Amino acid sequence: MKIIIIGSSGSGKSTLARELAKKTDYPVLHLDKVFHKYPSDLGRIKLREATRDFISQNENGIIDGNYGSSLSERLPYIDEIVWLKSSRFKTVFRVIKRSILVRLFHKNRSDMAEEFREKWDKDYLEFLNFVWTFPEKEFPQIEQKISEFDVWDKVIILKNRKDKEKYLIKYDRKTKN
Repeated sequence: MKIIIIGSSGSGKSTLARELAKKTDYPVLHLDKVFHKYPSDLGRIKLREATRDFISQNENGIIDGNYGSSLSERLPYIDEIVWLKSSRFKTVFRVIKRSILVRLFHKNRSDMAEEFREKWDKDYLEFLNFVWTFPEKEFPQIEQKISEFDVWDKVIILKNRKDKEKYLIKYDRKTKN
């Protein structure tokens, strides 16, 4: 079973990936860990390479990350597409909260490249704008890719904590069988 988890920054992709991996023992590829090791153009190339390698080397696995530049590499081989659709208020709040926690405790997230250092500057404000406008700007592109690869039947949309809990319960039953 190959699963991708997509959605806006701050929607809970990495958290869900960790919870799902704990239940299934599937390996996880965190795309942020790959992308943020390199300058952005090289990062996109490395994302596609890492994605292809992960898919070919793992019968089961979870890929955490939205990166549209590698979506075409993932969609043909995926059994489930988990799309987290959280409110923009929640996603922006979570992004700011984790930024503050990283600054306070001087420790990067486990799903982020060690080399990555977030700065509170113009780029950070642009990133917050990206998160805020994600539903208008990125959802249509994701929908287009899903349609292009005709994989709507593999899409599972989770909008809140209750949806996530129901989804994870499904894997409790699968691992017991």
